[in-house]
Amino acid sequence: MRGNQHGKLTPTKIMDPIEETLVLIKPDALERGLTGEIIRRFETAGLRIRNARWVCPDLALVQRHYTDLQAKNPRAFDRNTRYLAGKNALALVLAGVNAIAKVRVLIGPTEPAGAPPGTIRGDLSSDAIKRADAEDRGLYNLVHAADSRDSARNEMALWFG
Repeated sequence: MRGNQHGKLTPTKIMDPIEETLVLIKPDALERGLTGEIIRRFETAGLRIRNARWVCPDLALVQRHYTDLQAKNPRAFDRNTRYLAGKNALALVLAGVNAIAKVRVLIGPTEPAGAPPGTIRGDLSSDAIKRADAEDRGLYNLVHAADSRDSARNEMALWFG
């Protein structure tokens, strides 16, 4: 608040610190009945659901989503796209202060076997990259979350058009 020429207090404009990010609750989380627990953790941390969409993505959508992974790790790209295509998932737009970084901390690292206790992957997933590789399947790490503002913007447009 600041005073105007008449001495009255007027609200000051501040930059809106709210950020949006995309989260996908993957088929392994849905199959295990973990959706409510995962959402509870996000909401408890001060994040709010701005949009939600039940999806059963086709292969083309999943391939567009993981385009960056295709160049970095073609085998993981192939396994993850095969795993997610044609299966139910829940796409969420979460909003809050520093939402992108906050979600990434809450979910923990990609490798569930190395995720610390207190994170979604550390507490709720028991898979490992080596195991997924040996079984030639996608990694059961429960959730996907955008890792940057650009990724969040692109992924929200992809999943919510």
